[in-house]
Order: sequence, then C-alpha cells, then structure tokens
Amino acid sequence: MIANVRPGAAQTATGGASILCHMATAAAERSNGVPDQLLDAISRVESGRLDSATATMRAWPWTINAQGIGHFYASKAEAIAAAQQFRAQGIQSMDVGCMQVNLMYHPDAFASLDQAFDPQANALYAAHLLTQLFAQTGSWPHAAAAYHSQTPELGNDYQRKVLEAWAEPEDTPHGRPASERRARTPSAAPELSSQFASLGAGVGPVPPSGGPLLGGIGRIIRNSGPVQTHVSGQGLAAYRSMPIAMVAFAGQRRPD
Repeated sequence: MIANVRPGAAQTATGGASILCHMATAAAERSNGVPDQLLDAISRVESGRLDSATATMRAWPWTINAQGIGHFYASKAEAIAAAQQFRAQGIQSMDVGCMQVNLMYHPDAFASLDQAFDPQANALYAAHLLTQLFAQTGSWPHAAAAYHSQTPELGNDYQRKVLEAWAEPEDTPHGRPASERRARTPSAAPELSSQFASLGAGVGPVPPSGGPLLGGIGRIIRNSGPVQTHVSGQGLAAYRSMPIAMVAFAGQRRPD
C-alpha cells in the first residue's frame, strides 16, 4: 500500500507504541490457543512499518488504511481524529489498528473508535476470527490466508508473507529479528513445514471454499484497489475479493 506518515509518526518505532501490538497479539494468542507469534506475524504484515533503528518491520497500532492508502499516526488521539475526519468525508471503509480490522464490514466489532484503536481489543477480535477460520479450514496457514482473502491467488501469496514474518519473530523489546539470536530465517522451509505439521496444519495452496466462510460477507483488512507497495518495500496485494465475515463477537458494543 502507499503510506503517508504523519509528522511525529516518522520517529523510530523501537519501543513506544509498537510494543503495544506485540504485547496485545501475544496475550490474544495465549487466550485463544493461536500458535505462538502467528498473530504477531500477521500484525506485522498488516500494519508493519519500518523501524529505522533495527531495520525490521514492527506493527503500529495507530494505523488507518482508507481507499487503499495507509496512514501512520503518532498517537491514538491523532488516529481517532483522522478516522472521524474520514467518516465526515463519507469514507466508511477503513482498516484500523494493529490487525487492520475493517470498520465498515465489522460494524459491531468495537463499541467505539477508542476501542477499535485499543491494541488489546483489536488483537482479540482478530484472534477470534482466526480461530474460527482455523476451525473451518483445519489449518493455521490456510486460516491465515483466509484472513486475507478466499481467492486462492491472493490468499496463497499472503500466506507466504505471513509464514516469512512468522519465521522471524520479534525479540521484544529490542525489535531484533530472531536470526540475530539463533539461526532461523524465512528461507527455512523445512523448519516452517515441520513446525506447522506439529500443529496439525498444512502449508500450501488454500483449498477452494465450498461457500462463504463464516456464512456472510465482510472483510478484515485492505479494501479493493490496485496492487501497491508498502512504504517499507514489502509488497502486498492491496485488494480483496470474496470477503470474509466474522460471526457475532461476545461483549457489549454500541455505535460510535
């Protein structure tokens, strides 16, 4: 995606707000039985920005993708104000937070914009979705692909990016890739396959869906648009088709 970095948000992502996504995804993984650091890897693909101090991608909680353009903000308050401004301009489809949950397709996901940008609430909602996709696909890699798209050519490419990110887990709080501490690189295909095999999850093409996953429409992340390039140079398909819905999420919610 094309990314705009607001003044103040261009500072290094080391520590600070970026660690909030890491902590939130770790907690959501534990509480929902998601494999260690898989949700974290998805968050780095979703809202990752380059940490200039460590040359690594780290998820950023104050992120909005609107009309195919990503915006990074320096604070939660700035992100909320920007979301309100987008809505005032008639833009309803926005992907927000660590996990880039789409507010138009998931109108009941959060009680307010404040909660939508809360890293814990954002990660927890995504974890619930991912576990439901796992229950339907029987595979964590396939669930990760479906989190992105049910279209095989889009989901498969996304699956590869997530597996590569998962192969380089963060060394929080320093943000160093794991390869600096021990040999484990995105090219270690046998290790990736064996680790996911131990979880009962296959790695490979997403099987054709017999029908809409979770029984409806909606999408978690980027809206339809041309393929673009992330500011960091990490390529992502910026469009989706055959979107995914999330079943009712427990908790009290109210419209913004």
